[in-house]
Amino acid sequence: MTTTITSVAHSLDLADARHWTHRPPRSPAARIRHLLRNQDTEALAHRLFAYPAAVARWADGDTSTLSPSQAALLEREIIRTWQTHARYTAHQRILDHHGCVAVQLHARFTYSTLQGEFDDPRLRHLTEELPQPHRRALFEAHRHNAGEDRLRRILADGIGEAYFFHGLAPDQQQAAITISDLHSVRFHY
Repeated sequence: MTTTITSVAHSLDLADARHWTHRPPRSPAARIRHLLRNQDTEALAHRLFAYPAAVARWADGDTSTLSPSQAALLEREIIRTWQTHARYTAHQRILDHHGCVAVQLHARFTYSTLQGEFDDPRLRHLTEELPQPHRRALFEAHRHNAGEDRLRRILADGIGEAYFFHGLAPDQQQAAITISDLHSVRFHY
């Protein structure tokens, strides 16, 4: 059973995982030790909703108090931080060689026009290739740890250009698209 991903950042991390040159550590203790090389115990404890003393115990190998939800957060943290250079290199290859960045999403949209703002009640299932400027902006924003709102704004602009305004002259594109309700998102590149 596949899990539904509603975070643009996490979906980008999962797509980046396809470009890793080797796998991350498997055991929780090894993962904690790896993460502690790049951040202090306090910061990692905050991200895992744990006490710093518990994180120190987990790093020493005693993972008996690691809850399933904390293990899932640990997995997500490893995916988020593993092989940053390999993912940056993959992004550059995609951008420099006009590679495809496809996005598959299930969402509702809001349109802002000169006449006002309109909610579309339809739940749309779209698969589109993001235009080049939006690919670059999305990769850059994610690399600089932009918030989910910023990533959704970039994605909405890209979907607007690729799907809603495809074929229209720039002067006819007088609406802005916003993702009002994101049910799932998946990237392929």
